[in-house]
Amino acid sequence: MVKIYRTLYFKCMRITFIIICIQLCCSALLLANTSNAQNITIDVRNVNIKQLFKTIEKQASVSFVCDDKLLEGLPELTLKVNNTPLAQVLSQIEKQVPLRFKQAGTLIGVTAIKSEKKSATEHLTPAAKDDKLIAARDITGLVTDTTGMPINGATIKVQNSTNVTITDSNGRFKLLNVQDDAVIVVSFIGYKTEIAAIKTLSNPITVVLHTASSQLSQVAVVSTGYQSLPKERATGSFDQIDNTLLNRRVSTNIIDRIDGVASGLFVSGLANITAIATQPSGKNSGITIRGVSTFMASTQPLIVVDNFPYEGEINNLNPNDIENITILKDAAAASIWGARSGNGVIVITTKKGKLNQKMKVEFNSTLTVINKPDLFYAKNFLDPKSYIGVEQYLFNQGYFDPLISDYVYNPALSPAVGILAQQRAGNITSSDAASQLNTLSQYDVRNDYAKYIYQKAVNQQYSLGIRGGGKDMTYQLSIGQDNDRNTLVRNGYNRTTINSTNTYSVTKNLELSAGINYSQNTTLLNNSVGFGTLSGNGYPYGNVIPYDRLADANGNPLAIPYIYNDAYIKIIKSQGLMDWSYSPLNELRLGDNNTKVSDILLKAGATYKFIPQLSAQINYQNEREIIQGTNDQSQESYYTRNLINEFGSYNSSTGVTTYNFPLGGILTLSNANWYINSLRAQLNYDQDFKKSSLTAIGGAEIREFRTEAFTRVSYGYNKDFGTTVGNLNYGQFYPMNPAGSGYIPQTDGNIVGTLNRYVSYYANAAYSYDNKYTLTLSGREDGTNLFGAKTNDKITPMWSAGLGWDISKESFYILKWLPYLRFRSTYGYNGNTYQNGSAYLSAVYVTDSSTGATSLGKPTAPNPELRWEKIRNINIGIDFATGNNIISGSIELYQKKGENLIQPTFLAPQTGFTSYQANTANTKTNGIDLTIRTKNLNGPVKWTTNFLLSAFKDEVVRFDAVRTSQSIFTAGGVKGKPLEALFTYKWAGLDPTNGDPQGYLNGKISKNYSGIINNFNPDSLVYSGSLVPTVFGSFRNDFSYKSFNLSVNIIYQLGWVFRKTTTSLNYTDILGYGGQNEDFTQRWQKPGDEKTTNVPSLVYPSYSDRNTFYQYSQVLVQSGNNIRLQDIRLGYDLPVWMVRKIQASRINIFAYANNIGIIWKKNKIGVDPDAIGNGLATYPNPFALSFGLTINL
Repeated sequence: MVKIYRTLYFKCMRITFIIICIQLCCSALLLANTSNAQNITIDVRNVNIKQLFKTIEKQASVSFVCDDKLLEGLPELTLKVNNTPLAQVLSQIEKQVPLRFKQAGTLIGVTAIKSEKKSATEHLTPAAKDDKLIAARDITGLVTDTTGMPINGATIKVQNSTNVTITDSNGRFKLLNVQDDAVIVVSFIGYKTEIAAIKTLSNPITVVLHTASSQLSQVAVVSTGYQSLPKERATGSFDQIDNTLLNRRVSTNIIDRIDGVASGLFVSGLANITAIATQPSGKNSGITIRGVSTFMASTQPLIVVDNFPYEGEINNLNPNDIENITILKDAAAASIWGARSGNGVIVITTKKGKLNQKMKVEFNSTLTVINKPDLFYAKNFLDPKSYIGVEQYLFNQGYFDPLISDYVYNPALSPAVGILAQQRAGNITSSDAASQLNTLSQYDVRNDYAKYIYQKAVNQQYSLGIRGGGKDMTYQLSIGQDNDRNTLVRNGYNRTTINSTNTYSVTKNLELSAGINYSQNTTLLNNSVGFGTLSGNGYPYGNVIPYDRLADANGNPLAIPYIYNDAYIKIIKSQGLMDWSYSPLNELRLGDNNTKVSDILLKAGATYKFIPQLSAQINYQNEREIIQGTNDQSQESYYTRNLINEFGSYNSSTGVTTYNFPLGGILTLSNANWYINSLRAQLNYDQDFKKSSLTAIGGAEIREFRTEAFTRVSYGYNKDFGTTVGNLNYGQFYPMNPAGSGYIPQTDGNIVGTLNRYVSYYANAAYSYDNKYTLTLSGREDGTNLFGAKTNDKITPMWSAGLGWDISKESFYILKWLPYLRFRSTYGYNGNTYQNGSAYLSAVYVTDSSTGATSLGKPTAPNPELRWEKIRNINIGIDFATGNNIISGSIELYQKKGENLIQPTFLAPQTGFTSYQANTANTKTNGIDLTIRTKNLNGPVKWTTNFLLSAFKDEVVRFDAVRTSQSIFTAGGVKGKPLEALFTYKWAGLDPTNGDPQGYLNGKISKNYSGIINNFNPDSLVYSGSLVPTVFGSFRNDFSYKSFNLSVNIIYQLGWVFRKTTTSLNYTDILGYGGQNEDFTQRWQKPGDEKTTNVPSLVYPSYSDRNTFYQYSQVLVQSGNNIRLQDIRLGYDLPVWMVRKIQASRINIFAYANNIGIIWKKNKIGVDPDAIGNGLATYPNPFALSFGLTINL
C-alpha cells in the first residue's frame, strides 16, 4: 500500500512540476511582451495633448487619470520618439507643458505644476497656511473588482463629510478638496466596503473591492427563466449557484458541478449521464428535486437555458459558458412553467457582456487524471479456486456429461471441465489433473482486464471567452474544447462548443438581441468488452470464466471459451467458413463504433420600452439536435463472423462452401433529428412608488417539439468501395450451423417519431410594500396535443400565491443579535407531463419479417379523460442572519401532494385490454431543507462553513395496481409506504440440519417457498426501508489566506437501504450470468455453520423458488447510510505585481481531488453503497486528480 501511495505521490509531483514549468514559460513570454509594450514610438507635430494621451494609452496599455480642466489652454505639442521607454516619453512631455506624471501600475496620474508666484496664503500663520494648502488637494483613482475589471457606479465618500462622488463607466473617479488626514469610504452593492486613510495612499490610487457573499445573498437577482427579481421580492423556494461555486468542481458536465452544493437536489450515482437518448423520453439526468411525485410520468426536472426550455442532451452544454444556475423548488418559484414544473426547474443563465464594459478575456484549462476502476473490489466475482471447485462438484454430479457428449450443438466447455474429462477418460493421471487445475487457479482474469482493457482516464478541457460592451451594444463569444480519454481503452469523448450572444440598442427604446449556441460531441464506443459485459457465451456459462486468459505472456490475444468448443471450430474452419473463436482483445482492436451529437440553438429577441415602467418583448428560439450513430462491424468481428457461419453451408461431396449470408462487414447507421421551435410574446411592468413597488409580467407562447429517428443496417459492407449487398431473401428458411434452420435477420427500416405541440398563457405579479411585505401571484394555462379528447382537459390551469414578510424591519422587532429575519410562504400547483397515453386507441405499425405484411402492435387502450398530473405545493420558509452575518441561512418546510397521477388501472378482459392509463393515483411528501452559513474566522485567515441538510418522507396515498408474486422485484406501490419502498420476505434463519433458508407463512416458520412467494399477507412481507436517501446534504468548509484558498466538501446520505447482492443457491447458476458472489465462500456446509453465517447451503439440481426467496429476503438488506469526503480544492492567485506585468488582471492555478473516499458507512460488509455498475463490474467511482489554470485579462 505504501508503495502505491509513494508512486502516486511522485506522479503527482511530476505533473505539478510540468504544469509550473509551462506556466513559467508562458509568464516569461508575456513579461517579454509587456516590456516591449512599454516602449513608445511617436512622430507628431502640433497635436492636442488629449490626442497625444490617447496615442500613448493605445501603445502602452495605460490610462491617464486627470481633471479635463487641467488640459484646457495648454499649448499644442510636438514629439518624436522611437522605441523609447514610457518614463522618458513622459519626461519629454513635462518639458513642454506645466504637468507632472506619476505612474501606478497601468494608471498615470496627472497633476498641474504650481505657479512660482507668491501664494495667496503667504500672509497666513504657518498652521493656517498648511490647512489651506491641504484643503486644496484633489484625489484621482480607479475602483476595480478582484479580477481587475473596473466597477461602474461605486461610491467614494470622504468620511464624516458631504464630499462624495461615483466612478464612471471606466471605474475612474475624482474627489476635490480632500484634506491629507481624511479617510475615504469606497462602497458598492454586493461588495465589501473599503476604508482607507488618504495619507497611506499614493495618488492616483487604486481600490480593489472584494465580493461579500453575505451581502450578495441579500441583493441577488433570482431568475425564473421569464423574469429576474430581486431576492427580497421573491417568496418562493430557490437555490442559487453562482459562478464561483459552479467552477469549484472540475467536470465537463453540469450535473457533476451542481451535485452536493444545493439543498433539496439529489443526484443519483446510478444514473448514466453519458448515455445518449435518441428520444426525449429516454433522457435520464439522475437529478431529483425534493423527491419524486409520480409513478409513470417523467421524474426529470425541467432544464431552462436563457429563458427557454432546453431539450437537447445536457452534456451539450459547456459549464465554462455558464454564469449562474437557479434551482426553483416550489409552486411560487416554478409554477410559471406550468405543466412541466412538477419536478422542479433548473434555470441556467449563460455569460453575457454588459453595456460600457471593457473587453474581458477569460481562459480556462484543466487536466484530470482518473484512476482505473478497482476490479478487485467487485463482490459479484468468485475466486478461480472456488469456481473450479464448483465445476468439480458439478462434474462429479454428471452435470456436464450431456454437454461433453453433445456433437450436435458442440457447446464450449471450460478448461477445467476439459481437464476433468481427460482424467476420467484415462488420458491423464489424477496428479496431472490436479497440477493443471492448480495452475488454472493461479490465473485471475481481472489482472488481464486491468492490463489490456482498462487504462487511466485523462480528460482535457480548454475554454476561451471574451465579453464586453459599448454604449449601445454588448457582445459575448466563447469557444470550448474537451478531449476525454475513457477508462476503457479506445473509448472517449470529444466536444467542441461555440456560444455567442449580442445585443444592440437600435434606438433609446428598442433593443435587439441574437445568439447562437453550437455544440458537437463525439462519443467513442469502440470498447464493448469491459469487465462484466460478456454474455451469451453459450450454455452453461453466462459470463467470463474467472481464470480465463485474454493474452499470453507476450501480450498476444488469446481466445476464450465461447459458445462452441475448439474441435467444432476447427471443423467449421476446415470447411472454408470463418474462424469461430472469440478473442476479447481482437474485438477491442476491431471496434469502430461512435455516436456524434450536433446541437445548434438559434435565438433572437426584441424589447421595446414604451415608458420606463412598461416594456414588451418577443423572443424566438429554434433548436435542432442531430444524433448520428455509426457502428462498422468488419468481417473479422465476431458478430459478423457468427452470422456468416450460422448461415453458411458446406457440400461435403463437392467441397463447395456457400455463403447465404454475404461476406463483408455489417454497417449500422442510426439517425435521430429533434426540431424544437418556441415563440413567446410578453409584457413587463416594473414601477417603484413612494412606499411600494409592483412587478408584473403577462404573455403567451407556442411551442412545437418534433422528433424523427431511424436505423439502417447494411450487410456485406465494403468500407473501401462503400458498397453493400441488398439482394437477400429474408423470407427463405436456410439451414443453420450447427443445427436447425432460420431466417436471415431482417434489417430495420422503420421510422419513429413524435410530434408534441403546446400553447400557454401566463401572468405573474409581485407587489412589495414598505420594503417589508411582499405578495406574489402567478397563473398559467397549458394546452397540448398529448391527450384529452375534451377541450377542457387540453387546457389545464396552474397557479400559485406567495407572501413575504421582513419581520426584522418592524418597529416592534428587538432581537439585536438577529438583525435579519424574513418569513416566506407559498401555495400552488405545478404540473407534470405523460407522453405514453392518449385519448384515442393507439398502436404501433410493425412489419412481419417473413411475410412483409403490415400489422398493428402494442395497442394501448384509449382514455378520453386523460389529463395532466398535478402537484400541490405548500412551502414555508424563514431566512435569518445574525450580526455581521456571522451565522445566516434559511429553513424551509414543505409538502407536495401528487394528484391525478397516472397509473395502470384494471379493465375487464372482454374489452380487449387488461388495463388502461388513468389519473387515479396520489402521493404525499413532507420535507425540510436547511441551509446554514457561518463565518468562523474573518481575520488574515478566513474560514466559512456551508451546511446543507435535506430530509423528506414520501408515501403512496393511492395506487390501485394489484400486487402479484412479481411485485417484490420492483419498489413501492403500497399505500402508506414510500414510493421507493423495499419489501422483503421475513427471515427466520437457516435450518440447522441442512442449511436451508427459512421464512414465515401464516405466522409460522416455513420452507414452503412457493407458498411464501405467493402469499402477500403482512406476515410474509417486511417493509425494510427506502431505496433512496431520505436525508442528505453536505458540509463544506472554505478557507483562505492571502492568495491561497482551500475548499473541502463532505457529503452524506442517510435514511436508506439497499439489497445486497449475493451468491445463487443453485450450483449451476454459479456458472451462469449473475450467480457469482464472494458470499459463496461463506455458505453453510455443515451443522453448526448457521451460528456464524446467514448464507444458505447450495443445492443441485436447481431449486428456483428456494433461491428466489433467499435473494429477496430480509437478511440481505443493508443500510446505505454513509459519509464521504467528496472532494478537496486548493487554489492560488498569483501576486498582483506579477499578474499586472503580464497584462492580466488575475491568474489562478489550482489542484482538485475528487472521489476521495468514505469516512464512515453503517454497513459492516465492506460495500460502498454508491458503487456504480452492475453484475461483475460494480465498483466505487475512481479517484480523480485535476490541475487547472484560469487567466483573466
